[in-house]
Amino acid sequence: MTPQTGASAPGPPAQDEQQQIRRMMAKRSNIIKELIQTEKDYLNDLELCIREVVQPLKTKQIDRFDADGLFSNIQSVHQISVKLLSLLEEATKDVEPDMQVIGRIFLQIKSPLEDIYKIYCYHHDEAHTILESYEKDEELKQHMRHCIQSLKKIYLEQGKPNLLDMGSLLIKPVQRVMKYPLLLCELRNSTPPSHPDYKELEDALAAMKDINVNINEFKRRKDLVLKYKKNDEDESLKDKFSKLNIHSISKKSKRVTNHLKILTRGESQVKDRTFNREEKLFRHLEKTVRNCVKNISFCLQHIQDAMPLAAQTVTELHVISCDKDAKDSDYSATLSKLPNPCEDFVAHLHRLVLTPLLALQSLFPGPQKLIQKRYDKLLDYNGYTQCSAGDDSDLARKDYEALNAQLVEELQVFNQAVRQVLLNCLYCFVTLLRDLMFIALKPYSTVMPLLPLPSSINKAQNRIIEEVHSLNFVKDNSTTFIERKLSFEKKKPGPTLSDMPRQTENHRSQLLATYSLEALYQAKRRCNATQEHDIDLLEGDLVAAVEQKDPLGSTSRWLVDAGIAKGFVYASFLKPYNPAKVQQADREHWFCEEDFDNISLFVSSWPVSHSITHTWEESTSDSSSSLNGICGKPEADGVDTDSVQDGDEQIFYAVHAFQARSEHELSLQEYQRVHILRFCDLSGNKMWWLAEAQGQKGYVPANYLGKMTYA
Repeated sequence: MTPQTGASAPGPPAQDEQQQIRRMMAKRSNIIKELIQTEKDYLNDLELCIREVVQPLKTKQIDRFDADGLFSNIQSVHQISVKLLSLLEEATKDVEPDMQVIGRIFLQIKSPLEDIYKIYCYHHDEAHTILESYEKDEELKQHMRHCIQSLKKIYLEQGKPNLLDMGSLLIKPVQRVMKYPLLLCELRNSTPPSHPDYKELEDALAAMKDINVNINEFKRRKDLVLKYKKNDEDESLKDKFSKLNIHSISKKSKRVTNHLKILTRGESQVKDRTFNREEKLFRHLEKTVRNCVKNISFCLQHIQDAMPLAAQTVTELHVISCDKDAKDSDYSATLSKLPNPCEDFVAHLHRLVLTPLLALQSLFPGPQKLIQKRYDKLLDYNGYTQCSAGDDSDLARKDYEALNAQLVEELQVFNQAVRQVLLNCLYCFVTLLRDLMFIALKPYSTVMPLLPLPSSINKAQNRIIEEVHSLNFVKDNSTTFIERKLSFEKKKPGPTLSDMPRQTENHRSQLLATYSLEALYQAKRRCNATQEHDIDLLEGDLVAAVEQKDPLGSTSRWLVDAGIAKGFVYASFLKPYNPAKVQQADREHWFCEEDFDNISLFVSSWPVSHSITHTWEESTSDSSSSLNGICGKPEADGVDTDSVQDGDEQIFYAVHAFQARSEHELSLQEYQRVHILRFCDLSGNKMWWLAEAQGQKGYVPANYLGKMTYA
């Protein structure tokens, strides 16, 4: 009896194990059914959203409504859901439960699933901000409400009254991708270890968790970029002081210390070759765009000044060289009536060249600030790495890696786009110059016609700039970017040197007809605006004195009317208008000396410093009328004793190198020691000083000199 009892003892545990496996398999079948059914319901929601909301709103082509920005890549989300559902149904249809394999499906679809949902989740916060801005607009809100009402009606017919508003519709893909790990976890727990799907379910569960972690990290990078891109100018002085505490001071001091250690001790630091390459290219592109805007503006100004003169010269040469018969006189009259080719040239140059370049120039500050913040985080990371601070080191590493990864990714796109727009602008600039020359010569000679600019170039530039605007570190804050999504063609370019209005004969005639002769004055030399309500004047411009004082009662600044605009000008720059003297000067001097001086603005590359308060061209014009006093015997010993100060106070040095353009000026090398003889020129202009160096005397711009001090 005893052996029989021992043989039957293992029976009940084996039966319990079989019953447990059957229960697990039954639960597994239910979870698989739930997975398939919920995927069907989710797919139905996506189809209804696309059919009843997305497509109608796109078809209506409503102004100010951005369907792509609101629904992102929901079409791609629908397509990946269709593929996943078909794979699930194929793996379970007419297949025994013991042979059904689910984990392999999620491993197969992992990469496209992550790429698609990463984009949707990445733009979900922005879509939510867009939705909030649209709900403030009654017209847009009415369109969305109409679509939601039709969608709710369909949901009620299907017995699913769970649709609340547009926000609950937009969040469904985010909720779905987060639910896959939960369903796979339940499915793994309900699968016996001996089942062929167990190992692949574990791998699939880990893959779905990785997808959610990567999406969260991708979104964290975006939030970090937007946080550090916040404009400090929006903060008040009180807000900045409120951030100043022991922790922030300690952090900044540690960064300075780490930076000095790297410079002096040669300590190693974390490097990224890809980032270093792209950052170097970014710096070169920024400098190139800035110089192009400056030089093309100068070139445009000179062309506008030169073209009428060139046309007049050709006409006069034709009159001189030909016989004055009837045919020739008709030909000269025809030439004089030809339209100015510069008008179309200026319009095309602004639209195709300067406007895109100015739009590019406005995009650089955002990345520059983020690059600087990346260097700060790198110093924090290096400091924590050396002392092994644990949690702080891990947080610093994550912040640095997030910023670095975002910059490496977006800098490559940004640099490529900037290079393409820059090359297109230079191509347009050269082509417009060529066309201008041929159009100007066409009335005078036979020129072969040339192919015009491609009509699609402007659309291509628009498309590239819009793509760059989608990068996080160049877009404005979300609300501003959404409410004012303008293309770069609609943005007004910043003021440049070439935008300064020029007084014409019509303006002068209007001033002569409006004001009496006693109220008219003329600019003795170029006057540049230094305060908010001041205006710029060129030498010889005609103005009328409206009030010979400013609002504060000072008589040194007058309110004048220049025909173009009204504003304040210092009275020392004006002289009474004398019509007879002006006509005589016009007959004696056909070309103004300043025209030749200002040409150095385009062909020279003088050093520029932020510490200089006046530009080179301003000081050149202001002193052009007083340089002649240095030549001859009177100047050799003409140093006033009043202007000579103590020996120590007269020693200065050249902050920048200066190349003399005439015998009245003194050439200086950078850091060259000079002795100041007079702190103004003969007319009292303090922007030019009389200096002596190595036995030679001459005038030097005052803003090129610095006081010699000793520490």
